[in-house]
Amino acid sequence: MTGNLVIIAAAAVLSCACVFVLIRRAAQLGLVQAPEARSSHVRPTPTGGGIGIVAGALVAGLSLPGADGVSLLILALGLVIALVGLIDDRRPLPARVRLPVQALVVAALLWSTGAAGALAGGLPAAFHLGAAALLLVGGLWWINLFNFMDGIDGIAGQQAILMLLSAMLIAFGTVPGVTGGWTWWMMAATAAATFGFLVFNWPPARIFMGDAGSTFLGFTLFASAMLSLVAGWLSLPQWLVLAALFAGDATVTLLVRLLRGENVAQAHRSHAYQRLSRRFNGARPVSSGFAVVNLLVLLPIAFILPQEVWAWLVVVVVYVCVIGAALACGAGLPDQQPASFNTYRRLLSRSRN
Repeated sequence: MTGNLVIIAAAAVLSCACVFVLIRRAAQLGLVQAPEARSSHVRPTPTGGGIGIVAGALVAGLSLPGADGVSLLILALGLVIALVGLIDDRRPLPARVRLPVQALVVAALLWSTGAAGALAGGLPAAFHLGAAALLLVGGLWWINLFNFMDGIDGIAGQQAILMLLSAMLIAFGTVPGVTGGWTWWMMAATAAATFGFLVFNWPPARIFMGDAGSTFLGFTLFASAMLSLVAGWLSLPQWLVLAALFAGDATVTLLVRLLRGENVAQAHRSHAYQRLSRRFNGARPVSSGFAVVNLLVLLPIAFILPQEVWAWLVVVVVYVCVIGAALACGAGLPDQQPASFNTYRRLLSRSRN
């Protein structure tokens, strides 16, 4: 265990060192993000800091004992996702290029882990195909929504760290011998590498994560969920609870923008968390608030989540609360439009017509 702890610490140090170098060399590398009308920052800021997360996590993953063929494939798939994100950071890629690559990566992950079979259990083959399709769409959406939610200082980093640590804590408290495997320590390494980046990204940020980091973290969280699902450590409802803040905000924002007839591929700043950051004059209260909810509300719920159908009932209640909060914050609406019941009712009426 001592050796693993040294590797975890090294992941944080390597990530921190990479981010420090990137801050100093961002201009030469073409990784400076200038503010735009739809940006949440007001001055040119280095981006691509997620490269530190990728470096720290991948080096640790290769160094940790117990890695098998599936583990190495997952690391390789994460690297592919990060490279596509890095290219997108430097020169935006169209969705027709990004999405097929991401879909192939998620499909390879599902095939290698057998997650669809674990989800469908002993049901007929048709249910296994349905589970695979559901997980493919869910994985693709999660990777992209995690990228969408990386819009203010500190929010994506804290979300990744707390989701990983929460899952680790739940597994540690319920599954004997869980610390003897590669997966549990890889989750710790990713959290440590993310912390090495978050030191520089916590409000006011000195560097942004960029697509390389956000898509890598989205993929790694999804891969961790699939591995823990197959191993029987955590259930899908537990992961859905831990992901509720990000999944709820991003999904509500997307649907509202669709109802408003907007181009959903266009950059915007109408997420609930972005509107809140403008209301509270900065990212710190919002990122801190998300961290508090993750730690003091969602983690305890996921930890004591009941089994079978009752677990899904709890998931529904959690998401109803999150969706209601997102709507109350005006998710998907422009700055000048206040959130109200009548606003959303008019949007629904217009869409029906």
